[in-house]
Amino acid sequence: MELLLNLIPFIVIPGVLGVFAYYYFGGKKIHPSEENQTPLFQEQAGGRFDGFNLTIPFVRHSIYENYVVIAYGKSHFKLNFDQVSKVEVKRHLFSKGITYHHNLNNVPFDCIVWSKKPDEVEKLLKNKGIKLVNKHNPRST
Repeated sequence: MELLLNLIPFIVIPGVLGVFAYYYFGGKKIHPSEENQTPLFQEQAGGRFDGFNLTIPFVRHSIYENYVVIAYGKSHFKLNFDQVSKVEVKRHLFSKGITYHHNLNNVPFDCIVWSKKPDEVEKLLKNKGIKLVNKHNPRST
């Protein structure tokens, strides 16, 4: 039993590092639609996807000329601007969340990005013609 207890750090530490590497480096991988494209905005963020939470820096949030890419681990979600019905910016417990409302089956229904620069994202998406709802200022569009 003592031998097993002594081996726990050698099992747990590599496991934790492996999970960290999977989400961190996986989110940085480029989606095929992003090749030879330069993002207008990109950040390492956090997110919530149908109840699955990831903190900063495990989610990559990239905005291009005509679409948004949200990536973590082996998951990459591409949202064309015409597939986004609205974007909601809402204050949550510790930060502002940017919720992308869409009608795609292959993207989580609850798609919230915890951005470090929500004001910059809001401005950029508004300039792209996306309907914006700011929960602190419901009149914003």
